[in-house]
Amino acid sequence: MIALPVLFVLGFVPKTFTVSTGAGVSQPSWHGQSSFRSIQFEVAGRSRLFQTADVGAALTYSAIRQPRSWFGHRYGDPDDRVRAESMYLFVRKMGGRAFFDAGTGPMWSNRRVPAATSRFNFDTKLGFGLTFAERVRIGYRFSHISNAGVAHRNPGWNVHSVFAGFSVPLRSPGR
Repeated sequence: MIALPVLFVLGFVPKTFTVSTGAGVSQPSWHGQSSFRSIQFEVAGRSRLFQTADVGAALTYSAIRQPRSWFGHRYGDPDDRVRAESMYLFVRKMGGRAFFDAGTGPMWSNRRVPAATSRFNFDTKLGFGLTFAERVRIGYRFSHISNAGVAHRNPGWNVHSVFAGFSVPLRSPGR
């Protein structure tokens, strides 16, 4: 994961490791509608650059079900099952039990997402949620998946997801 060396250059000190799972759907468009099931692994902590917020890196594996055709379900084409991996850097602001985070990074899939566009995309996320018992997190996340114009077609998906996860504190070196 290339993001971790970038974080360490910024004076990153890891605090937590979190595993979360989520499910979501894209907004319907003339390209159809997609559904996502994901598992995410993240490392978050402090950085000299962000004194009042946590920063981190996340690796997400997603199972996507989307229309196989550029024209959605208009001509009766079946759905396509796609596997995708994304990695993104994020900033998270905590406020008591509540949190807000934002991040972006590259995404690679075994088939084009959406259909007839690109296997390489960028995944930009905004989320918020609550932490319970200092380790359990639940929340909502909005994702925009788009190839940023690197392919001829660039419609993208806007995905609304819910997630739940469990955090484990990490020990600092020397403790």
